[in-house]
Amino acid sequence: MENGISLKTLKNAELLLRLTMIITLLVAGISKFCSNGNFHKYYLKLFLNPGLRINLPSFLIDIYLSLIPFIEVGIAIALITSLKRRFFIVVWILYFISLEVGHYVLEEFTSVDLIVPIILFSVVAYILPAHDFFWLKSKSNLEK
Repeated sequence: MENGISLKTLKNAELLLRLTMIITLLVAGISKFCSNGNFHKYYLKLFLNPGLRINLPSFLIDIYLSLIPFIEVGIAIALITSLKRRFFIVVWILYFISLEVGHYVLEEFTSVDLIVPIILFSVVAYILPAHDFFWLKSKSNLEK
């Protein structure tokens, strides 16, 4: 490719973004599993604060907080395999939008602002051509 970015460079950029996404979720999910329930207790207490402008039903908060470590590790594993890469990047984006909503409910507006670039980097990973790593062929490479 003349006067442009080579396909190899674009694929390497996608790999770097996806590895960052994988490591972020693996570390976050595993740390929550290892917290002996403290993650769940901490955020449940925050969400049940009667002083919040938006009060969600406690059973919804309890279920979602229980699922978060599984969601994080599951998305990370799905992104490792490269299969259905774009689908799982969309799942990643939707997951981070849910975190953004949660921080908005908690009135943690700085955290809301910090999540926006993460979502935008995910969109870039979605657009870039897939890098085949771990010797797995991505179905996304078949998309032209």
